[in-house]
Amino acid sequence: MDTGELSNVVHVPEHAGRIVRSRLGLSGSDPLRVTFVPGPGDVAGTFDYWRSGQHDPRVPCITYSLMFYELMTQLNAYCQIIAHHRIGDSAAAAGKRFRFDQVNERSAKGWIDRVRSRAALADEIVDLTNDFNPHVVVISTHAPKRSWQPLSRGRTLILSMHNTFWPMQRPPRTLKGRLRKAMLIHMARSLDGAICTSHECARQIAALTGGRFEAEVECPQILREQALIEPDAVRDLLFLGRIERFKGVFMLIDVFEQLAAAYPYLTLTLAGSGSADTAVTQRIAASPHRDKISFVGSLESEQVHAAIAAADLLICPTMASFNEGLALVGFEAASHGVPSVLSSVVPAADLLADSCVVYEADNPEALAAAMNGLIADKKAYRDLCAATASVRQKIFDRSLSWGSGLFNALAKDPTSGDTVRSEQVMGY
Repeated sequence: MDTGELSNVVHVPEHAGRIVRSRLGLSGSDPLRVTFVPGPGDVAGTFDYWRSGQHDPRVPCITYSLMFYELMTQLNAYCQIIAHHRIGDSAAAAGKRFRFDQVNERSAKGWIDRVRSRAALADEIVDLTNDFNPHVVVISTHAPKRSWQPLSRGRTLILSMHNTFWPMQRPPRTLKGRLRKAMLIHMARSLDGAICTSHECARQIAALTGGRFEAEVECPQILREQALIEPDAVRDLLFLGRIERFKGVFMLIDVFEQLAAAYPYLTLTLAGSGSADTAVTQRIAASPHRDKISFVGSLESEQVHAAIAAADLLICPTMASFNEGLALVGFEAASHGVPSVLSSVVPAADLLADSCVVYEADNPEALAAAMNGLIADKKAYRDLCAATASVRQKIFDRSLSWGSGLFNALAKDPTSGDTVRSEQVMGY
């Protein structure tokens, strides 16, 4: 594999390490220490692939952790990665530049037990971080929010926001929801910046911080170009994601049955896994159109791309009960020229623009109307396919990557919001 593909996943200016050190009050020769508290993915496994010059073949998009490793290499930083996933022997012996620590959130029964479990996890993350004593902490929304304040003491704290705090366009209205938002506002005072997976995440951060800083918004990145479909008409529908009720998979099957009665040539493929695997299998078995519905389970990267290449339309019917951060599948589909139908709580339309159709979440009639409009109107469908071209410009633009956005967040002047460029520190 051409390792140049990986070295190009982040775009930073010359002397990027000096720029960040300058912002942190360090000299150009001072060691820079950064702690990363990622989500639940296998960051150690990705590290093993990255160290051998490979993209992680298990995932279709370039992972945040791979971009972190690349950026930290360019910054010449010493790094601690606090992983939720098991650390293998090779990552445990990663060398002096990368240190892996593992935390485990114990299972909980009931909300009181869960609060205690999350508190114990927060304490463990803080203790491990204090032991490493970094200048910067980059923490994902998966980690306990109660860890933000103790982690920020004497450090720069950057939030990697992968999920919204409330459903898109549905701010908290209940007393419980408003109290939770008030707590988030208090905890967000500890944040010095954020790199967000969607514009909606950035809007919510601005609401919580009063616009104290401008969050960076990344665009998902695909490693290399994919073969494009030849748009004609909608025949094969695809769902990619976790098999959960809150992902709208059961509503999608209901709607598909209605449409299949009018369009007998339609097929539906469900790809993914989750706690509802058995229930979905039983639901398909009971369907009068079961011969047109395929449940293929979890797919690795190349299998995901093959499934998209065989589809005409991606459906992402997330329910309002889930705080969706972006939905990467819409971008994976666009890399093949396949458009999407999204529920209104999927905050991807800012980036997918005219290559997607948005319907009102939790409304099966609205979903059926959106899908029927593209099945019945071939021109509307072809226009949607053509609009994916603008999305592909973004998903191969490494300056829009998460890693590039993280650099911008680290290099930004907290008082003016300006990002320092390399020429400004040439004489440092």
